[in-house]
Amino acid sequence: MMPKVKFVPLSKEVEIKKGETLFKAARVNGVPIGSSCRGDCICGWCKVEVLDGMDNLSQPSECEKKLMSRGNYGLNERVACTTMVFGDVSITTGYW
Repeated sequence: MMPKVKFVPLSKEVEIKKGETLFKAARVNGVPIGSSCRGDCICGWCKVEVLDGMDNLSQPSECEKKLMSRGNYGLNERVACTTMVFGDVSITTGYW
């Protein structure tokens, strides 16, 4: 079964391949997501808040940890370009 990503409050839910990043899931499915580095783990503009399913995401990489420490990330926030999805998840961000 393929994991689902729900983009709240856009009321859009999509199925993706297991291991795909949140960033790619958004881009491929026409969901706007911030980025100046095009998903290379440099800018941190792709910050998302995880509303449900945090346990279904990859652990933060070293690059993500660095961005999170510089960008005042909350406990439920992740860097979309490095966060892989392994099960259902619901996310949001301030710019939707």
